[in-house]
Amino acid sequence: MSNHTILAHCSPRGLTTGALALLLGAAACSSNSETPAAEGGAASATSAGGTGAVSTSSDVAVTNATNFHLLDFVGWNNRDTSVFRRLHTADVKVDFGGNRTEGIEVHVQALQPMWGPGSELIKHTPVVAEGEWTCMVGTGAPPGNMKMVTVAKWRDGAISEEYILVNLLKPGIAKPAVSGSPVMSISNQNPELQRLVGAEPGWTCSLERTADGKMVISVGRTGGTPAEQMVFTQ
Repeated sequence: MSNHTILAHCSPRGLTTGALALLLGAAACSSNSETPAAEGGAASATSAGGTGAVSTSSDVAVTNATNFHLLDFVGWNNRDTSVFRRLHTADVKVDFGGNRTEGIEVHVQALQPMWGPGSELIKHTPVVAEGEWTCMVGTGAPPGNMKMVTVAKWRDGAISEEYILVNLLKPGIAKPAVSGSPVMSISNQNPELQRLVGAEPGWTCSLERTADGKMVISVGRTGGTPAEQMVFTQ
């Protein structure tokens, strides 16, 4: 069973003891260690099942995706700011729907008003991971079941840039016109990522900007149904 499968069935207020231990082991992190969580995470992920079949680029993607599962399902759901400090760089830049912060302490402070009842995340799907970027759509607890997309750029096992949107366009509403090249565009390149972190083949994610600088994050599946084509806007 993959980390993703376990996490999707965890309780809204946090992980079960077994799932927490699995994730902490995969990320090889300790609250008292100065070693980045990424160190050892890739080795754990690639050795799962004994195949060692992923490339160096995929190793990084596995480590980053594992750490993002850890960030949301342990840090966010348990309001554990130490996990946030560990998995973000000191100079992290965050753009949450146009509200921009710089520095981990400012980011941690900005989280406090968001941790109300029912704000827990119960699953990540889809998951897109390639190289230094991850993109995940988190689903909140019932009855709201709010969806939130997060695009993260990683540096040495910690997030250095983060882009978050919660405004999911309803089916049939046209995607806003974007300007210039995408800030990022990734896809799931290796089928092994599905087993390791829940990143199913065929999913893509792009972060773009409109002419006036507003974010547009598109997540979709090649050849997928209309319901599998999601556009989040600022």
